[in-house]
Amino acid sequence: MTRTTADTIDRFNRAFADHDPEALTGLIGADCVMEAIQPAPDGTRTEGRDECLAFWRALASDRGTLFEPEDVSIDGERATIRWRYHFGDGPGDSVRGVTLVRVRDGLIVEALAYSKTGDVPLAAETGGPGGVDGAAAGGAAGVRTTREVLDRYNEAFRLHEPGLLTDLIADDCVIEDSGPAPDGVNRVGGAACLARWSELAGDPALTFTPEPADVHGDLAVQPWGLRWGDGEQDRVRGVNLLRIRGGRIVEARGYVKA
Repeated sequence: MTRTTADTIDRFNRAFADHDPEALTGLIGADCVMEAIQPAPDGTRTEGRDECLAFWRALASDRGTLFEPEDVSIDGERATIRWRYHFGDGPGDSVRGVTLVRVRDGLIVEALAYSKTGDVPLAAETGGPGGVDGAAAGGAAGVRTTREVLDRYNEAFRLHEPGLLTDLIADDCVIEDSGPAPDGVNRVGGAACLARWSELAGDPALTFTPEPADVHGDLAVQPWGLRWGDGEQDRVRGVNLLRIRGGRIVEARGYVKA
């Protein structure tokens, strides 16, 4: 019997939490592709079962570190794992991140990782231009769907029109920036979130390029690219996790390649 996505992700997480590299055996697909959180702007890409398994086994074997899953969202073959990685005993010796995993026939075939980082210009809160893939969450009559909120949100940044953000942000909205590590700065309240996003949307010097996004109920997972100059290093890739309820954005968590 084929494992469910939830079963596969649970075994995957426990392999790291329990420092049990052998638990990864039988979890990785032959065509697996992994993107590490480092180095910026894209992270190292690893392809193939043996290569991915070797990387993850080395990580799971390291008893000087601690992997702590914070939240797991699953929809079909897609899983979003938010985590904290401890590499010491000090208050700054940890970092929070997210891994976007795709499971096919009970095996992991893709894992894209991002984390909190240092000084990335305006990287955390942007949605990027373009549409959103995946099924939208339905809503009551007169309430915007998840897709409608995201489309309008993205247009604000694509067209540099902050006014499009009006009525999209909940009064209790919270932004969790992509930096600085380990946790990112929090911006709490609709006014604070709207002010920050309006600042970003109004900046014509920034170019945002979306990667395909997924919508899981009220959670939108949107990878993106950010460019702020002409040099090869004047860019970074990242992802936002946006929570939308009642037709308004209530939470936005940003992560980037470190």
